[in-house]
Amino acid sequence: MSVGRETRLSAWIERLAAHFAEEGIPLIGGRILGHLLVCEPTERTAAELAQELEASSGSISTNLKYLVNAGLVTKRTRRGRQAAEYRVDEKRWADMVQRRLDALVSVRDLTQSGMRLLSGDPQRAHRLRTVDELYGWLADELPPLWERRPAPPK
Repeated sequence: MSVGRETRLSAWIERLAAHFAEEGIPLIGGRILGHLLVCEPTERTAAELAQELEASSGSISTNLKYLVNAGLVTKRTRRGRQAAEYRVDEKRWADMVQRRLDALVSVRDLTQSGMRLLSGDPQRAHRLRTVDELYGWLADELPPLWERRPAPPK
C-alpha cells in the first residue's frame, strides 16, 4: 500500500476514533476499532496494536477489554502462539446498533412515567411532553426502519 494511502487511512482512523469518543468510547478504543477495521491481516495482538498505534500496552490492554466486553472485538488464542489475537467482529456491529436503538426507544418509558407523575400540572409537564413526543416518534419510526436494513455482505 502506498505511503499516501496509509497517511489517509491514519487520518480516517483518527476521525472514526473522534466520532466514537463522542459516543463514550475512549479515543484509543476508537483507534483500535478503526485500525482493526482496515488492517491486513485482520487479526492483531495487543503488542502489534501498541506498536502500530503508538500507544502504551496498558492503554491497549484496557481498551481491548472494553471492546471485547462491548462485543465489538473478539479475542482468539491459538495453540502454539502465546499472544491472543484480536479482530473486529463486523457481524456483531448490528447487535451494538440494535442495543443503542433499544436504549433510545426505552427512554420513552421514562418520559411516559414522568408524564404520569406530572398529570394535572401542564405547566411543569411542557418540557417533558416535548421530549416525550420526540421519543414517541422515535419509538414508532426506528423499529420498522431497522427491520428494513439491508443484509450484511457475505
